[in-house]
Amino acid sequence: MNIVKRLFGQFSKSLQSEIAAKPSDERMAECPACHGTLKKIPGRKTKCPHCGQFMYVRTRPSDLVRVVVTEIDANKIDEEWSIVNGTHDEFLAGKKAMEEEHDVLKKHFGKEPSENDVKWGVLNKQLIEHGTAGNWGFYRNTRLAMAEILKKEGRLESALATYLEVCYLDLNGPENRGGMPQELREEFPLFDPKHAFLAPGIIERVKTIARKLDLRETDIKQLFMDHGKETSDSLKLPVSPNSCWRKLEEQLK
Repeated sequence: MNIVKRLFGQFSKSLQSEIAAKPSDERMAECPACHGTLKKIPGRKTKCPHCGQFMYVRTRPSDLVRVVVTEIDANKIDEEWSIVNGTHDEFLAGKKAMEEEHDVLKKHFGKEPSENDVKWGVLNKQLIEHGTAGNWGFYRNTRLAMAEILKKEGRLESALATYLEVCYLDLNGPENRGGMPQELREEFPLFDPKHAFLAPGIIERVKTIARKLDLRETDIKQLFMDHGKETSDSLKLPVSPNSCWRKLEEQLK
């Protein structure tokens, strides 16, 4: 690892420890854009009822103070954190990809695209890049990000299907093999079931959505099997949906 990134990473951990130990909060019940008075202090991204602008909650790395800010200031703080974490190059690359996708969608739709539409377009391109390169761990992470967008939009059935797809990928042990010579693929496969796992956070999301949709275990199984077969046929996964369901079923219970 680059020594500068390592030092930045250590500094970031130190800052995070200080935040956890000494939280400082200067959030106010006031819109940072129009300064209109709010009914309560924002706890996350929300729209101002007065001016319609989005408000964001961030912690500044410079003084570790939690504040309510505009989108422009939120982006500045995010960039500052990327510098602290040693991920500034990745931040800039992601920002550029979002800007390019925004311009493409705006031209296609003839109007301003939503933030989620832009994110979805970028994620779709990332899926192709990761799959082509053989980076199936990154592919899995991208599908998880897509599930989160669907959940936020209230598209719970699609979100549930995507979370279940992520579980199926996890139980097949997705690996990142980008750049690896083809002759080594047998020794180092793209999917290695020995590294299979199930993330507790995703299991909880599946349970929560299933309750909201009033789904029985048989309904969840059917959804898992249907989408699992599509994924298995498409990616040629080593472990069948049926075998994976037995492991997932144990965690759901």
